[in-house]
Amino acid sequence: MDIQKVRNALIQNDFIIFASDFGKKVVAESWTKRLSKQVKQVSEFKDFQNYNIKTGSIARVVDVDLDCKEANLLADSFLPSTGIEFGRSSTPRAHRLFKVIDLTKKDTRKYYSFKGKEKSMLVELRANEHYTMCLGQYDNAEQVVYTKCENPTEVQWESLQKMSSLLSVACVILRKYAPDGTRNEYLKLVIAALWQHKVDKADCIKIIEAVASAAKDDVKERLTRIEDIYKRDRSEQIQGLPTLSKEFNWTEDEVKDFKKLLMKITGRDVLPVYTHEFVDRICYMMKQKRYYDLQDKEMYDKDSIDVKYAKDFKNGKYTPLKFWKQHPDRKVCVDFTYKPATEARFVTVDKKLMINIYEKHDLEPDPKVDTDIFDALVKHLIPHDDCRKHFLDWNAWILQNVGKKVRHGIILQSDEYQLGKGSVYDVMRDILGRVNAKKIELEQALDKGKGYLINSIICLIDEAKSTGKWEEKQKLINTLKIIITEGSVGIRQLYKEYSESDTCTNYWINTNHRDAFALPPNEVRYWVYFSEAKRNEAMLTDYHNARFNHNLAAGVYADLLDRDVSKFKPNGVAPHTIYRDMMTKLADKPVNDYVRASFDQGVYPFDRDLVTTVELLDWLKKRARVRVTREVDVAGALKMIGGIRKKGCEVKNLGTNVNIWIIRNHEKYKNMTAQELGSRYLGFWTELETHGASFKEDE
Repeated sequence: MDIQKVRNALIQNDFIIFASDFGKKVVAESWTKRLSKQVKQVSEFKDFQNYNIKTGSIARVVDVDLDCKEANLLADSFLPSTGIEFGRSSTPRAHRLFKVIDLTKKDTRKYYSFKGKEKSMLVELRANEHYTMCLGQYDNAEQVVYTKCENPTEVQWESLQKMSSLLSVACVILRKYAPDGTRNEYLKLVIAALWQHKVDKADCIKIIEAVASAAKDDVKERLTRIEDIYKRDRSEQIQGLPTLSKEFNWTEDEVKDFKKLLMKITGRDVLPVYTHEFVDRICYMMKQKRYYDLQDKEMYDKDSIDVKYAKDFKNGKYTPLKFWKQHPDRKVCVDFTYKPATEARFVTVDKKLMINIYEKHDLEPDPKVDTDIFDALVKHLIPHDDCRKHFLDWNAWILQNVGKKVRHGIILQSDEYQLGKGSVYDVMRDILGRVNAKKIELEQALDKGKGYLINSIICLIDEAKSTGKWEEKQKLINTLKIIITEGSVGIRQLYKEYSESDTCTNYWINTNHRDAFALPPNEVRYWVYFSEAKRNEAMLTDYHNARFNHNLAAGVYADLLDRDVSKFKPNGVAPHTIYRDMMTKLADKPVNDYVRASFDQGVYPFDRDLVTTVELLDWLKKRARVRVTREVDVAGALKMIGGIRKKGCEVKNLGTNVNIWIIRNHEKYKNMTAQELGSRYLGFWTELETHGASFKEDE
């Protein structure tokens, strides 16, 4: 381009131009000395003299210096066309001048670098207090050449920085571009890195399109990757920059610099470095009006947060939370939730951002562990093959589908105490962790002020440890029958309004009472099994030894994960068992409730050690007026309160082959013969009836 035309254009644009030594790019003089050599008219230009533009200043001119071959190759895809372009003979468009209309005095220089084997500087923006050589000769004898010299295009400072950031990221991707055969995997990871660093989809498309074109790659095919990755939910975990650096041999410095460039695209680079970690550690809870520290898992007020993290922010002007509030990635959550289906800490529920309090237990499955003792105990408890299969399928499906519900619960009953029902559950608890597998009593299960019924994967309600009152048991059944199938439960926690909460909890109930729950006829929400097994001390000793000392839970975990549950129907009704019908009938008998309540209170005639069904049947019908017609029903009621029967006892005035039931002080009578027990028995009702005596309540 004609030198005179260039000189005219430079003067007409009101640039501050000063002279320097010919053939030298760097000017070592002070600004006072430089400006003393300012050129204000075209006639003042001389041959064999270098000239420089003072960037910034009144003209608000900014030089975009494209410092590497990739930047020169890609610049047209990101920078707008401008009226002044120049450079060396080898790179004639390496400098592009723009007029930044909102430039301020604090805007001096922005640079975009990437450490590596090649030149680290990618792009540089020169503004106030900087200069650019615009005429003359470089140190290597190359001349300044112009491709355009008219008027610079007007832009805004933030926009120019954004365009330069996109260009710089594209330069790195092109410089590190993978060879044929691995390009598909390379770009998949690159796009994932852009997505993870919140780069807009439109910007990602622009970057990939420009890079693929410059690499003479299949642009259309590469762009399809963007659609697949950018449709992901933000809470989803995918491979990105860490995997990219590992598989394609990026150095630690390269990863660090690439992260900085990605943050420049979204403006995240203007905050202190620790803010990016801080913003992932702290979130504000709207309902609680406090800050939640994900490291401590505690709630704090703002002063506590600022005190704790002040040492990580060296800027004394602002508090840590001031920086946090400026960060575009800060998290403002509505409330807490429990979502085991994902390990993401932040999840969206009904368009509301929530903190997911679920934490996966660290136990890993180990198929090498011997699990024979677990199988033996389960078979001992549940000898019926079909029932045992369903019980194991129920547990296996829950482990294979964490966060999902089986639409029916389990009720496991045994007459024996300490049989091992709870020990089997303990292995499930070892697998899932105590925070995900609760063990509570009946009273706790009925407390809607607690989160027992929502914040767990599985919950054992140990009814055997409760008072077992009919009202409590019926209330529990009414509470569970909705949430087992509907997946939600009403919660009224302290200082909070009543709310309906989602629940993925599965329910397992252990009991020692066959009449534990008054299940309605044809109830399909519960699978019921009555175990006839007796306590096996040696088996339980081996079981606990394997559990505590030989990693039994890890082996059971592996077995249950590998179990075929394809035919298990989690949303179907509970398979029918005869025990469910038995529980329905037993719980519907008034004699059971009367005997249990009288026994618990020590009311006559249940205040003694020995009773017979012969006397009790007659007494219950005539005196207590309880609806009972068969002696076998009385025997069943005595069995449910722990009664032990001794057959063939001879009792005076009662019979020669009487069944005596020991209901208290069992140790005292357990070794007595039938004859000894019969001689000790004192009738409480027959004798009174025989002599016509009347029973009085106060006698």
